[in-house]
Amino acid sequence: MDAMIPAGKSASGLCPDCHQLHTGIAPVLGASAPDDWLAVSRGERMESELTPDICILTDDGRTRHFLRGHLQMPVLDGPPPVFVWSVWVELDHHSMEQVARWWTNPNRAAIPPIEGRLANELPYEKATGGLAITVHTRDPGLAPLLIVSEDHALATEQRQGVSVHRIAELGSLLQRA
Repeated sequence: MDAMIPAGKSASGLCPDCHQLHTGIAPVLGASAPDDWLAVSRGERMESELTPDICILTDDGRTRHFLRGHLQMPVLDGPPPVFVWSVWVELDHHSMEQVARWWTNPNRAAIPPIEGRLANELPYEKATGGLAITVHTRDPGLAPLLIVSEDHALATEQRQGVSVHRIAELGSLLQRA
């Protein structure tokens, strides 16, 4: 019997879409801050706070709240088994207070889902900034799980999965930006 070949791979290991060998695929891509962090003045950033998990941003005299989380997508022909966009979501003041109260609680995954807005532009044809996101907190040590809550190619890829070729394409688009 012939050797089994994973779906989406050729016998040579070359990508059926581009006929190249994809190696060193990054399982996580993302932004180190919300896009608006870079849009404000240096003085406003000095009055603000940015950690690996939260951002409190003073912008034109108002305070905005951001939380970093993960948009996970199954990889159809991996490895890796899952691709992750590590992105930022803007939350309202009340939701951020709730997250802060529970952040170190070992049972923080019990927080009901929170609504927010995607705070990063990702390399998709249709804009991603401002997309409705449902935030599911998880146990300490795990970034919140983010689910796109409206119709968009990002939501489709999150539900249906992506190929290794698509991950390589997204990484290439980010490098060109």
